[in-house]
Amino acid sequence: MAELLVAALFGMIVIATLYGFFREQLFHLLAQETKTATLEDARGALDMMVRDLRNAGSWGTGTVPVTVSGGSTPCSRVVTATATSVRVQADLNGDGDCDGATSPAETGEDVTYDLSTATSTCPGSIIRRNSNCLIANVVIPTGSSLFTYYDSSNTDLGSSPTVTSIKRVKIAFSVQVAEPTPEGKAAGRNITSTVSSSVEFRN
Repeated sequence: MAELLVAALFGMIVIATLYGFFREQLFHLLAQETKTATLEDARGALDMMVRDLRNAGSWGTGTVPVTVSGGSTPCSRVVTATATSVRVQADLNGDGDCDGATSPAETGEDVTYDLSTATSTCPGSIIRRNSNCLIANVVIPTGSSLFTYYDSSNTDLGSSPTVTSIKRVKIAFSVQVAEPTPEGKAAGRNITSTVSSSVEFRN
């Protein structure tokens, strides 16, 4: 009986050790998956923003079109620009307007990105693309802005630049979510993925 009890005790010690190891590895995997997911989301949003900004001022006809065919308001490469918002226009299909309203192919002709508050389906601070939630749980890095603007001599134009002077736009933001492990939640730890890129206008 004594030998059975000792064997059972050692067996329980081994099982407890294996359980602790398995638990630690499981939580580590959860944290890594969350980190990967936030980084992929951030990169996807950044890629879309970079693409739209690079297309800004692309006039398919070779001349600056009007906002609506037959209208009188000219399009503009950059319509408005602040530290938390930018609106750009293009004529991607060369139909002489940049209204982005007549077909799915034109949806990138008049694009606004802005930092906004949460919605019922999009938590935390969010980046919107034409009023639609592009990415949630956004945090702007300390000492930075979502958008920073530079002229042709690489001079920072500040938070309210003259739109005709903008030659390059720097985008920087982080996606931050709570760490999914019990220890992380108890300590209030977060997982943060930061991305940034600069877009020089080609048009």
